[in-house]
Amino acid sequence: MQIEFLTNRERAQIGQKVDATSAIVISATSNSDKHIPFGSLVVYDETDPFLCKVPITKAHLEKPLGITLRQLHCQDYAPKNPMAVMRQGRVWIDAEKAEFVGDAVYVKFLDNGNAIFTSTKTGNTPLKGAIFLEKSDGGKTPIEVNFLGGI
Repeated sequence: MQIEFLTNRERAQIGQKVDATSAIVISATSNSDKHIPFGSLVVYDETDPFLCKVPITKAHLEKPLGITLRQLHCQDYAPKNPMAVMRQGRVWIDAEKAEFVGDAVYVKFLDNGNAIFTSTKTGNTPLKGAIFLEKSDGGKTPIEVNFLGGI
């Protein structure tokens, strides 16, 4: 059983699957006019059930779709394009801080409209169905997500 995920590996990248454990990945289409980076949280778009967007308010976190996965030959997902989204599995993300293994993942909304992942509970919104797999002072960190319900 794997109990350690070395973050100093050069091959680990934000938005990449952590390991070969089973995962559920779907294709979703962005409704955003902005580029969406790999390893970003996307949520269902209220206007169309087949579209997704990056959350900009706490209310959007009630409908998490998944974490965007890294693809070859590009740097991010272009606006209005399809993307691979992990609904269940383990993925590398860019996090502000993770105090302990197994900590819940929280989303911190910044003044510029961006959202970052953290384990700090105070003033942040919980991302139901996501936990940190490793302690981290910030940067590349593995998380496990299950946005299928029943958690």
